Amino acid sequence: MAQKGRVFTGARARLSIGGVKVGYATNVSGSEEIEYQPVEILDNIEVEEFVPVAYRVSFTASMIRIVGETLKSQGYFPKSGSSPEEHLTNILLLGDMVVTIEDTKSPGRVIMTLEQAKIQSKNFAVSAKGLVGTDASFVAVRMRDESEVN
Repeated sequence: MAQKGRVFTGARARLSIGGVKVGYATNVSGSEEIEYQPVEILDNIEVEEFVPVAYRVSFTASMIRIVGETLKSQGYFPKSGSSPEEHLTNILLLGDMVVTIEDTKSPGRVIMTLEQAKIQSKNFAVSAKGLVGTDASFVAVRMRDESEVN
């Protein structure tokens, strides 16, 4: 039986990008995917085997919008620049990030790490009587869980 007090909850989760806590993060979700291709050969109605051909990581984070703190101003998403050339340069020069989810009740315990992450899209929504939020979608080269990082 599991010990009491070890259930990981959102109230004890901390989202950090590049070692910096993301203020007012409200929701995160991530996935790892391994793509397998079937080996289909002549003279066999069944698939002979499945072979791995790709590994993909995706992640989303929802945050409450803080005036003056944008993903661009914090260097997480490239600025548009004053010309198409400058915009492209900003995109190409934006470095990779490390994104982590930590358990604040177990100091130093990282629950999940995204390596070589980049934000691929961001959006926002404004409603008349609601909080303004920003949603970011990430891609990453690798996702490690707590069994691989602690």
